[in-house]
Amino acid sequence: MIFRRSRPQSVYFYTFHKCASSLFSVYVLKNIRGLRHIDYAAQLYSGKRGVHKPLQFKDKGFVYGPIRISAPEAGPVGQVLVKQTVDHDFVRDKTALFFVRDPRDILVSSYYSFGMTHALAKLDAIRELQEERRRLVREKTLDEYVLYAAEKQNELFRVLYDLSNACARSVILRYEDMVNRFDSFAGDLERYVSFKVGVVQSIYEKSRPKEKEDLTSHRRSGQVQGFRQKLRPETIAALNEQLAETLALFGYEV
Repeated sequence: MIFRRSRPQSVYFYTFHKCASSLFSVYVLKNIRGLRHIDYAAQLYSGKRGVHKPLQFKDKGFVYGPIRISAPEAGPVGQVLVKQTVDHDFVRDKTALFFVRDPRDILVSSYYSFGMTHALAKLDAIRELQEERRRLVREKTLDEYVLYAAEKQNELFRVLYDLSNACARSVILRYEDMVNRFDSFAGDLERYVSFKVGVVQSIYEKSRPKEKEDLTSHRRSGQVQGFRQKLRPETIAALNEQLAETLALFGYEV
């Protein structure tokens, strides 16, 4: 008699923009043992998947993501993918990885990316939203922008935190641990998934921050706590006050 190994339970990967999500999209999620990677956001973003075609989520054999909670609510990714997958009833019986980064670093990185370097989509519905966001960002200085966008960042972190609590099997991973405490990070990452030989070492190598900042690159720096060199002290103080609850929930120092 031949016994076939049952496929592992499907996994969902939630995160934000400017949180190394591209590394997970193009490499990490593709190399999880026993799971086929499905990136619905990329399909919608490129126009390869129509917005009226229902998304399918199967119980076993797949890893879905990245699901960037920060996707514009009015855009196809926000309307078709995020709206459906941030429902507590959706995640209740799922296995999910939640990946975060210091919100102050996300805000700084978002300013440079959304205002300058992020490539525009071919799909009209997405490109129009990107162009409008670019215009709004460029109207502000860096310090003005981070204070303007801080409250929305708070809301997104709260959504992720509540989802992680609603989910049956979840782990919260931090970008800072990936950079500074990789062994601990890798242990948490492999709580519910396993990788092909050599992949974990490659994740380490691919996740090292750049030694020099490149303002023209989509991956500008990747440094931990880079916001301290970019923002005025009074801006940091104001951000710390606005983001106090989020910083405390996710263990970030003021």
